[in-house]
Amino acid sequence: MTARDATVRTQATGVLVQLSIRYPLELRSTSEALLARLDDVDPNVRHNVLMAIGNLATWYPQDFADGTDLMVESLRSDHRDERVVAATTLAKLAYYRPDLVTPREEALRRLRDVRQRDSLDDTEEVAVESELLDGAVQALEGGDMASRALEDDLVPSGKRAPLSKPARVGITALLWFPLVMVSMFTWMYRVWKLARKYRPHGAHSAADGIYVFFHMCLDTVAKLFFLWPPSRGRLYARRSFLVTPTRLVPWFAGTTPTKAKRRQTPPYPDDWATMATLVRQRDGHQCRNCGALGGPRDGDAELHVDHQHPRSRDGPDHPSNLRTLCRSCHEARHGRPFDD
Repeated sequence: MTARDATVRTQATGVLVQLSIRYPLELRSTSEALLARLDDVDPNVRHNVLMAIGNLATWYPQDFADGTDLMVESLRSDHRDERVVAATTLAKLAYYRPDLVTPREEALRRLRDVRQRDSLDDTEEVAVESELLDGAVQALEGGDMASRALEDDLVPSGKRAPLSKPARVGITALLWFPLVMVSMFTWMYRVWKLARKYRPHGAHSAADGIYVFFHMCLDTVAKLFFLWPPSRGRLYARRSFLVTPTRLVPWFAGTTPTKAKRRQTPPYPDDWATMATLVRQRDGHQCRNCGALGGPRDGDAELHVDHQHPRSRDGPDHPSNLRTLCRSCHEARHGRPFDD
């Protein structure tokens, strides 16, 4: 990448783009070399370097903090391809670690300009989803969770609700009665279904149904600790039997409307420990739901790595599908305490 011939540098960085897709962990040692080429005089070299950084930023964005100012400069480029890939790369960095992006206000302004000028939302060639772009803009604006994007299946905050607080309280109050009735019916159906499914030794007596019902009640009481603090309680309600219209009123916690049939969870990959460490470092050793700190950040929270789309439902073991949660939030998300 340091050759005098621009064609050679372009070819070398083009190879790195392909390697960054297939072997992102092995390329971490090249982070400084990639940053050194962000101000290359050739736009094709800068384009390839930005693409490679964009692929690696999902794994360890903190390694590229020193290059965000040069990425902002690329957003001013006269070459559309460079502007588009710079916006893609900067969006990934801002989505995961907005605290690393400098200058922040200029990056936000330039990112908005490029998004509108080059129609990023309607361009098929852009390797970033609209949701990630929205999350990056929200993060740079100073939104939820200390300016970090918050996934829709975690606890929503009032900042994301489009209605005023009195309106939210009124609508929620009107929804309570029918929602409670539906939830009670759903709970009774679950009791009846589980009583039929888990009869001890295949017995068909009423006593067996009472036995199952009693143990379900004990299990429910044991999970009451999920209801406090509110951030954990609302997260637990999202996967419980409570029926609430989460997509219509995002400030109201409840089950998500789509559920897939659970499958047998596949084994973790051999390099899972390394991947989990990278995800915790990427998220700044902070729970993405409640903000609890752990690891080297003077916090006592036990940090886990959670799959946004569960592995039992074919969720990939890729950092784009992984996020850091503290133990209490992770247990609440799955609705069960973990074994020590």
